[in-house]
Amino acid sequence: MLKMNKLVEGVDEKYIPMLKMINIVDFTKCIAQFSGLKLSSIKDEVIKDYLLTWAKNKYRFFEMLGNQIRIDTNFSYNRLRDDIRTEIVNINREFPIYAYWLDEFADQKSNKIDSMYDFNWGFRNRLTEYFPNYKLVGSTITHFFKGCLKAPDELITKIAAIFENNKIEATHTISIDPVDMMLASENPYDWQSCYRLEVPNESSHADGCLASVLDTKSLITYVWNREGKLKIYDTYEFKSVRYKRMRQWIAISDNMTSIHFNAIYPGKNYEDAFEKQMRDIVETIVAKYKNIENIWRRDNSGDAYRKYGYGYSEFNQDNIWVCKDSEIEDIEVFDVAIKCPCGCGLELPGSHADGCEDENEEIEYSGNGFICESFDHKYWCDYMDDYCEEGCDYCCEENCCDCCYWRDAHPVCDLDHDTPCEDNHRVWIEDGIAESCKENCSECPLWAKHHPEEAAAAEEKKSDPEPLKLEVSAKDLADTAKWIKVSPVGDAAYNPIEVKLNEQTGLAYVEEPSFIINEPAINELYTTCIQGMFNASN
Repeated sequence: MLKMNKLVEGVDEKYIPMLKMINIVDFTKCIAQFSGLKLSSIKDEVIKDYLLTWAKNKYRFFEMLGNQIRIDTNFSYNRLRDDIRTEIVNINREFPIYAYWLDEFADQKSNKIDSMYDFNWGFRNRLTEYFPNYKLVGSTITHFFKGCLKAPDELITKIAAIFENNKIEATHTISIDPVDMMLASENPYDWQSCYRLEVPNESSHADGCLASVLDTKSLITYVWNREGKLKIYDTYEFKSVRYKRMRQWIAISDNMTSIHFNAIYPGKNYEDAFEKQMRDIVETIVAKYKNIENIWRRDNSGDAYRKYGYGYSEFNQDNIWVCKDSEIEDIEVFDVAIKCPCGCGLELPGSHADGCEDENEEIEYSGNGFICESFDHKYWCDYMDDYCEEGCDYCCEENCCDCCYWRDAHPVCDLDHDTPCEDNHRVWIEDGIAESCKENCSECPLWAKHHPEEAAAAEEKKSDPEPLKLEVSAKDLADTAKWIKVSPVGDAAYNPIEVKLNEQTGLAYVEEPSFIINEPAINELYTTCIQGMFNASN
């Protein structure tokens, strides 16, 4: 395990106070859980590299927070549904036999029950089945527990206490503490996100936690009013952790005049008044540090985006706030590549490339910890028009001969399965077999071999002189040779008609629509007219 004296050895003195505030042991536990590696296999140089990168890139925020790695602000807010659910979770631990019933009431905003439609149909059916004569609407939750479930007075008192006071006293924290950031979604309450450190977990984007630790823009804010021990995934225990009731990632631009506020978890959709409370605390601290007027406007003319495909793509232009009289700045987060925790020196690809600047969709995360071995390269197959699921490094006959997409792209002729079809875009193909036909294959030597009589007839026809061809419309013919009784009708007047001139006979004719000029004298004049049209076109 890395010791503090080794961490600060040879480091610029200005970073030392900052580094000494870190709990190295807890951070190393986070990296072990994050990577899926054993704690004993995490190398000191890996931890040191992470923490020195963090110190250099977060130093301006360290100064902004008053030479601290986090700053606390006491505040109160109107109770949210998330708060009620949090309290219900705590009561469940004390009264587990009532957990089912408590959970069903966790989304109520008050003790009074206003509608049965606040509950799912399954719960409504159970109420009707177990308590057919009880009128729940208009009653209170406490009355239901006391009258129907015969719950103990201690439980009734705790349920009542949840709804008695609409105000929640809590602490708002702005933090660059690496442990706070790594544990962004770890808490004893009943909520989580894709930033959780659970392994295995294919849906995890926990690389966003470490990316936030290392980059130049990210901070975390959270609301809490309790702290204590926390054990995650029955693996690592932390002696003192602030229990996050909710948290929010923020990103601050280079000049610190633009701030992006990410979604607040767990609920994501909070009342405007509460979001403003969270935002005001951050804006006030930034404005004080920059010595600028604390007036901010929402501005969607800029953008917040990820450089590397770490974490999740919740950064956008919709929630950027800009200081008064300042121009908006684009905010590039996750701008530092994560070196593999195993110590190999390789940079980790991202778990969620969609929407980021460095999009790398051919990488697939396996869910088995964030190390280089957990990312598979996918090959884009032009034949499938999709990523190959077979794990091919490239497309070739050796790798792909059993693939239906490969066979259909390299079909053999149904006349001879040892002969590839060279003109396969013209024929019907099924399971790698090209279906031959006279219309499309009459020029093919293989067709001639299997259809000698047809081939002989085709050769004989080729000896006939090829007539000259000209596409005109029936209307043009009528206008040019008015002395010929041609009466084009409707759309046919403008449809192309192929006029052929036989040089041997000197006769002009058309095939569609079918008419032939048979009168010799008229035909001579008509031929002269058509010949003139050919000469004009050439």
